[in-house]
Amino acid sequence: MTFSQHGSPHSPSSLYRSVAAMVAWLVWMVLISLTPATGWADTYANTRSNVLVLHSYGPDFTWTRTQQEGIDAVFSPLQAEYDLRIEYLDAVHNPGLLKGPLLLELLRAKLSTQKFRVVLTSDNAAFDFARAHRAELFPGVPIVFMGLNGYDDAMLKGDRDITGVAEDGDMFGTLQVLLRLAPQTRRIVFPGMADDLTYRGLRATITKDLAALPSQVKAEFREYPHVDALLDDLKTLPSDSAIYTIGNMRTRDGQGISSQRAAELMSSTVPVPLFTSWDFLVGHGAVGGSVISGVEQGRLAAEIALQVMRGTRPESIPVRRGAGKILMFDHRQLVRFGIPTSQLPWGSVVRFEPESSLSISREAAWIAGVSFVLLFGVSVSLVIAVLQRRRSEEQVRALNQELEQRVAERTSALEQANKELESFAYSVSHDLRAPLRHIDGFLALLKERVEPNLDDQGLHYMNTIADAARRMSTLIDDLLAFSRMGRQEMSKTPVDMNGLVADVIRGLAPEASGRAIDWQIADLPVVNGDRAMLRVVLFNLISNALKYTSKRAQARIDIGTQPGEEGETVVYVKDNGAGFDMRFKDKLFGVFQRLHRVDEFEGTGIGLANVARIIARHGGKVWAQGQVDQGAAFYVSFLPSTKTET
Repeated sequence: MTFSQHGSPHSPSSLYRSVAAMVAWLVWMVLISLTPATGWADTYANTRSNVLVLHSYGPDFTWTRTQQEGIDAVFSPLQAEYDLRIEYLDAVHNPGLLKGPLLLELLRAKLSTQKFRVVLTSDNAAFDFARAHRAELFPGVPIVFMGLNGYDDAMLKGDRDITGVAEDGDMFGTLQVLLRLAPQTRRIVFPGMADDLTYRGLRATITKDLAALPSQVKAEFREYPHVDALLDDLKTLPSDSAIYTIGNMRTRDGQGISSQRAAELMSSTVPVPLFTSWDFLVGHGAVGGSVISGVEQGRLAAEIALQVMRGTRPESIPVRRGAGKILMFDHRQLVRFGIPTSQLPWGSVVRFEPESSLSISREAAWIAGVSFVLLFGVSVSLVIAVLQRRRSEEQVRALNQELEQRVAERTSALEQANKELESFAYSVSHDLRAPLRHIDGFLALLKERVEPNLDDQGLHYMNTIADAARRMSTLIDDLLAFSRMGRQEMSKTPVDMNGLVADVIRGLAPEASGRAIDWQIADLPVVNGDRAMLRVVLFNLISNALKYTSKRAQARIDIGTQPGEEGETVVYVKDNGAGFDMRFKDKLFGVFQRLHRVDEFEGTGIGLANVARIIARHGGKVWAQGQVDQGAAFYVSFLPSTKTET
């Protein structure tokens, strides 16, 4: 994008007009380009391999979120080795960006400093974009695709280092189920948008499946510019029709809507059954069908990516076909259209089915029968006493069961609320990365274009914006790491703390370079714990010691161990740095709690909170001692191996 200048090329008015125009373009691009990017917190990026995940759609699409869930299930336990960088092309909201140069220019600016080991793409738009611009964005990097519609081996002809997971929806299976459950069907409508890559890809592969339909059943592909036109047209469908959804939709003003919402609108508007090949639409208006799972697509693709990064050539890994199929149905829709569950194929999964009380009634009848037999031979003189005792015991048992049920329900509700709250915090932090990455990327472009013409004040403004964006990005990274640490599963093994400390210090070599540091490291024990989590603990404690001794001409950092209470093992990290006031020791391990100004020592206030959370999950304790300008000591305790919780 170029700007013409009037008058002297160095005059203030022309310069400011150029800057203003560039800033306006930047803001416009950020507003229309909903391509957020995220990654795991880069706490120790120097030791990890970079993986790029390129999604066709935005994070508001359920299919995309489920694919990412499958990827995270594989990579989350390996975050010490691999760093995920996620980009969303948002092909439904902004399909025009895929054809113009702006998206390519944006990604070139954002990815120019990154070196990736492998690129994961989801669905057709991202795969086509990655192949077309591979040489410019990530030359020579292997590509692993998932959710690819209309795949055949000829698609990869002429390309190297590409493999993945094809989205082989079982359309034939769903069509057979449709005709079995709705035998009155004479017309099957496939609604979609002509420019939707998913709709086009599936339509191209469904022809052979339609050939197996009975002659009296007609298949119709109807294309619409927006969802309102779709709903207006489908209202006229006769009662012998059925709908098979295979694509995405947009609103009248061009905004993409989730596939779930589109299915809900169709189901609530049209009184004919809706069938699908995707599991996430069951429960949102679809009767069901032979469906596939986005989680399974993401998990399989991530496992293939690990194989590639560990040395296997992509060409030697066959493309996975037909993975993750299951027959799934919504009980509420079955009832709505008068379809008994007895007509479902064997092995079908039925969701949202009311719980039956039959088992409870049988149990009560069994107890009554046994009680009658036991009491039958008892003398009349003991009957009243036995009955009274049994009645009292049943009352107590019932009260206990009711209390236990209430406790279980409230505990479950609390756990669910905590999960939802943590998921909300994760999602908010996750989505905040989008505007920050846009600002950072476009600011780099802006600076490259106008820096030679800016005065010192203008450069100061740009550097201030860049520094603020970086600090906010660091804060969000730390918040994501803190949120993820509470959800990550633990894998406990014996961990050699000596090797772990040495590994952390090697990773912090750039921060220690050129400084006079007296390292005093004692022989450390082997503890039972999650190695990746304990590395985060040591990384935060040792990096804090380096940071808060940075103003010492001669820094001293002691790492050692001491016996604790009841056989506990205590590991400490001590320094002679800035220290802290013990009156505020309770604030040290809280989120966003800091005892020093940012202009004195950088930080976000999340590192020690993460330490406290990890040690608590190991069943231990963390505490600190310090004195202003006299240094600080941080202690973490570990339970004996016989008492360690799993």
